[in-house]
Amino acid sequence: PKPSGERFDLVKGETSSRVHDVAGLISVPKDGIGYGGGMLGTKDDEAYASAFQVTATSVPDMDKEGRKVIGQILDNKSMDLLAQLAGSPTRKMVPGQKGGTPLIKVSVEDCAIYSVADLVSKTDSE
Repeated sequence: PKPSGERFDLVKGETSSRVHDVAGLISVPKDGIGYGGGMLGTKDDEAYASAFQVTATSVPDMDKEGRKVIGQILDNKSMDLLAQLAGSPTRKMVPGQKGGTPLIKVSVEDCAIYSVADLVSKTDSE
């Protein structure tokens, strides 16, 4: 189900504190997670399909769409993987199109969320 209520109104009214100016930024749609902006009656899997997007380069159009930056990939291993994914072939629907859906299925099986303070203390202890 799509989000609604007071919390949804709060998220919808927020603006991004950062522009989409580098690779590795994680963003969500302007109306929040679970709202892909589709038509009424959209299936849940379609509504959530574009919930999170990760920039492979600077993408100013995401700012125009009102997407909100909520995080950033900080470690080199993950950035290397992002570069590999960004270089993967895509299905282009229109000749000359720069992007499209990937020709290979990509799924996230695990992730972790750290605050910057956690990362700094982890680096200091190593």
